[in-house]
Amino acid sequence: MSPIRQVFLMTGIFAAAGISVSLIIIANGGGFSGPTPSFTNPPTNADLWRPGEKIIQGQTFTYYVTSIGPHSSLYNSKVSIDFVQDLGDNWKVNISVQNNTVFRESSVLLSKQQLTLKGQAEESFRLFFEPIESSILTIRDIAREPKYLVPGAQWDTIIVGPSSVPIKVTARERLETKAGVFDSFILGYTINSKTSKIWLTHDEPLPLRAEVYDDEGQIQYKYEIISVTK
Repeated sequence: MSPIRQVFLMTGIFAAAGISVSLIIIANGGGFSGPTPSFTNPPTNADLWRPGEKIIQGQTFTYYVTSIGPHSSLYNSKVSIDFVQDLGDNWKVNISVQNNTVFRESSVLLSKQQLTLKGQAEESFRLFFEPIESSILTIRDIAREPKYLVPGAQWDTIIVGPSSVPIKVTARERLETKAGVFDSFILGYTINSKTSKIWLTHDEPLPLRAEVYDDEGQIQYKYEIISVTK
């Protein structure tokens, strides 16, 4: 497991707080940049984002994914995540992975609360699920509670050696993808000379695009959405 992935999984060391602390930051005149929001125009509940919050039954998200993991990796693979059945507190999710040489599919249970895996993936599918869980679904480790999806909002902090690196919404961008054009927000952080970015939108419950590097400047994962069906 890379040091970056380890720090994502660490608990009790993150300096970014939840909604209440975000409000304190606003009251102190910091934490946000740009014309909105501001001290006189603070964010509201409509600006909050949480992974998986707006998923509906039958919705399918399809991505092109490259994810370099400690046990297995995906390279230029087409990944489809289909939320096929609402089971109350959980989703039954069909996941398929395809590239030039391989096609695999299986079902898993993901919690509605945080999209965490309930139980285990089938043994024959685990090597395919792990790089998906540590790329597309890793946003849940940053947004462990609703976060303000507005420029300047700090979501979390990565501890790298003696230093702490903030994960913040750095910009708003019109993002063109094969799935359509989105009003997106870039969640980013910089370690050494590499800036990692994750693109999110209020319109979708999963990220749209990502380019994330490890502390040695090597690509850890990247993906981009190519379709969303409802």
